[in-house]
Amino acid sequence: MQEEKKHEAGLRTVQRAIDILYCFTLEEQELSLTEIAKKISLAKSTTTRLLATLEQNRLIVKDPETLKYRLGQGVYYLGYIAGKSMEVREIARPVMERLRDETRETVNLYVLEQDARVCIEQCEGLQALRHMVRIGERLPLWAGAGGKVLLAYQSPEVQERIFAQVPTKERLDRLTAELEAIRERGVASSVDEREVGSAAVAAPIFDIRGEVGACLSVSGPAHRFTREVMEQFKRLVKEGAQAISEKLGYRP
Repeated sequence: MQEEKKHEAGLRTVQRAIDILYCFTLEEQELSLTEIAKKISLAKSTTTRLLATLEQNRLIVKDPETLKYRLGQGVYYLGYIAGKSMEVREIARPVMERLRDETRETVNLYVLEQDARVCIEQCEGLQALRHMVRIGERLPLWAGAGGKVLLAYQSPEVQERIFAQVPTKERLDRLTAELEAIRERGVASSVDEREVGSAAVAAPIFDIRGEVGACLSVSGPAHRFTREVMEQFKRLVKEGAQAISEKLGYRP
């Protein structure tokens, strides 16, 4: 019984230390002892002991002038390792397979590479007639659902470079208007745009910094992408992209 109580006390201590680390946010990057103790509903004396242990392990740093605490180098190091180990391809694959099974169409994962997009993972559609993109193929950002959804979330400087690639003013005007709508809705679509006879929908994948360097796409023959089907696929691809984003550490 005594050993069990020690074990439970140890678990509580670990949980309280974790609670302290989660007190810090982008909005509150520095906190006083009083603020931390209040957030985790602990006495200052207990909170001080926990903070001292976290300091010793470089997970917390105390400013000697303000006496406020912030996350330490150890947390950054652990986060760096976690980021390196979380390959977007590995995280996306189960989501892509589920999305392929739901839509029966080809599902692609694109990443931004300089001023183009590249397909790095694919789940082939389940129907005899299906749309295919070669793994590693570089495709434009100004045409196709995947390209447009990536372009919509890039900086104005990047967008200006891509706009210079658009062949006609009419198409450029249409593209610039569409990018704003894509950001509002969080999803893009295309029909007969990059390839005649093909259609696609795509949604952005956000990383832990809230940046978009990848997207999820569902594509197939245009005749199967009716208005009703397109709306359904938009919802599904958006849900899939959100699930991947969350696994990458993104919090809206």
